[in-house]
Amino acid sequence: MRKTFTFFLTALMLILLVISCEESAGVATMRISLNSDTARLIAPEDIPLDVVSYHITGDGPGDATFDITTTKTSTTLSGVVVGEWTINATGMNSLGQAIVTGSTTFTLSVNNPSVIVRLNSLVGNGNLSISMNWNTDVVSSPRIELELTSQDGSESESLNANMNAAEGTATMTKTGLSSGSYILQGRLYSNDILMSGFTEAVRIVGDATSEKEIEFNLDDFPYAPGSLQLLDQSGVPVECTVEGLASEVNAGEAVSISLVPARANLSDITVKWYVDGAYEATGTNVEISFSPGAHRLDAVAYTNKIGSYGSCSISFNALVKTEIGVPGNAVRLDSSTGLKMGANTVMKFLPDGKLMVISGVHNSLQIASMMRNTIDIVKEYGISTLPSLTSDPVDLDYHLLDSSGTYAVLVAMNSPTNSVRFNYIPNTGTVSQIEACNGVRTSFNGNTAKYTSAVGHVDFDEVMNNFVFIGLDTDGKNNFLLERYVPSVNATEDFAFRGWEVSSQVETNTKMNMQNITTLAVSPDSMYYLVGNEKGNIAKLGHRTFSNGAAMKSDYSLPSLDNAKYEGLRKIEFSESGIAYILGSDYIAAYDGGKDSEVFFKKISGASFTDLAVNDITGNIYLVSAETMQLYSYSLDESGNIGEATIIDTLNSNRNLELSEDGSYLILYTKDNATNVEVMRVRTI
Repeated sequence: MRKTFTFFLTALMLILLVISCEESAGVATMRISLNSDTARLIAPEDIPLDVVSYHITGDGPGDATFDITTTKTSTTLSGVVVGEWTINATGMNSLGQAIVTGSTTFTLSVNNPSVIVRLNSLVGNGNLSISMNWNTDVVSSPRIELELTSQDGSESESLNANMNAAEGTATMTKTGLSSGSYILQGRLYSNDILMSGFTEAVRIVGDATSEKEIEFNLDDFPYAPGSLQLLDQSGVPVECTVEGLASEVNAGEAVSISLVPARANLSDITVKWYVDGAYEATGTNVEISFSPGAHRLDAVAYTNKIGSYGSCSISFNALVKTEIGVPGNAVRLDSSTGLKMGANTVMKFLPDGKLMVISGVHNSLQIASMMRNTIDIVKEYGISTLPSLTSDPVDLDYHLLDSSGTYAVLVAMNSPTNSVRFNYIPNTGTVSQIEACNGVRTSFNGNTAKYTSAVGHVDFDEVMNNFVFIGLDTDGKNNFLLERYVPSVNATEDFAFRGWEVSSQVETNTKMNMQNITTLAVSPDSMYYLVGNEKGNIAKLGHRTFSNGAAMKSDYSLPSLDNAKYEGLRKIEFSESGIAYILGSDYIAAYDGGKDSEVFFKKISGASFTDLAVNDITGNIYLVSAETMQLYSYSLDESGNIGEATIIDTLNSNRNLELSEDGSYLILYTKDNATNVEVMRVRTI
């Protein structure tokens, strides 16, 4: 789709004085012809830049002078003394303010009747005032670079901005600038990561202030099409279009972009292109490639006439060139980004799109934003504010607490401090610790027992209003399904646990070996759980309400699955449609709990899978194999059936996957020893 946008660009022309002499006794008749236009740019709002009148003075032989003001394009002076003259001319706007000036000296005679006075100097000094703003939810440690360059490129200087990081605003004022045209470039960084940029044409007018408010667009870029208009040498408007750039382009591929005039005789025009505030190319026809993410393209056009700069901008997204739902453009990120990883690292995308990173070896919790295939650390916490970070995390999940927008976050720990409750406030990155479990579980009958650590697989039960995860008892042999009740933000109410020995209870009720449960998943409607172990045994747990009103997962049953072929079970994960996807070391299967039927079972030769992620936005599932360093992407139809695989080579031997809620980012890493992360972008539209 062709997109166009608007240049308001005019050029300040020359004043041509054509002098005709009528031979007389030492005098001649002078006819003066005038023609002028000026540029329209970022300029003072209330000051017209069009020249509508001219003040012309002359100093000649024997103290002869003339002084005229005219709005006409031609005027005649009779009886002008022959000899050497100095002529000064000033073009003025409708308010009588001087815009441009020029002068020349010549000798008027019968044989030299004509003179050209070029108006090539803009009048006076003016000021520039720019205000800028950005989204503080995305930019944590802002830094702004500003550079102002004169039209001829002879002068360039860096400008300082007064910044309010907390409010996401900055201002810049520069006084005493010579009248004329400039390029203003701005770049916004967060922790030295380029987040956004702009390039604007500026016109400075004498005794006035040129001002504008500029927004640093981040990942939410509007696309603003329009038309473009330039003036040719004769001052006739020529319509132009910018062709080749759509609202979405393929990342990494050269895009041909052109400034195309409606008439072929438009010449003497230079066009410079800038990407995110940085110079990229010059020419009316250029090729530019873009990294994945949202960008702003600025174009600055001008002729060799003074004050002729004009600019416009267009915003767009560069997407990975893949099929919808298929990850691509992998980027490896390490500790140089500020990420704290190492042994016992857990990552989880939060509902506001930010990433929570908890590191056991660093005793830290970080909140990070994703930006153009990189990570920006928004906030970081240590044990001074979150004491339970001394324990090693194994998994986490979150749940909306109330209408205030606060989320409860439960982190399962590989230590006697078996789980920790945090509160998280979206967009701000604020995390506070509510309570930590001391390793005691309370059974339905009120008895207590000790457990030492968690296996993980944290999920939330909407019916019983609690988190649920798998834990180990003191000898590390028996599994428990542990529940943490979350009725409010009150710590004393939160600190309530109930659980039971799933392996023995399920085995007693289903007559199936359920020792060493390794995975659980809660259905989207929370009506039942699926739990399983490496032997391939899978049990279904429903709610049962007792006479005293207590509800528990004690309605044990077996799905209609052939457990023998599910050996090597690694993970179960539900899609929003209610289909449970079951991952094994060399297979992927799907189960419809509502119909109690297997949707499909697919054996994959040569695979050794370690993790699974379901993309509900695109209808894809992703399987990662650390052994073969490959990622499998499968499409799914509305019934949950699997399509053909797209196999992607990964950069590292990663074991774990984390998918953003909007389905656009996929992170590959290894929980037990994360030395780096691999970020992939996913096309969702």
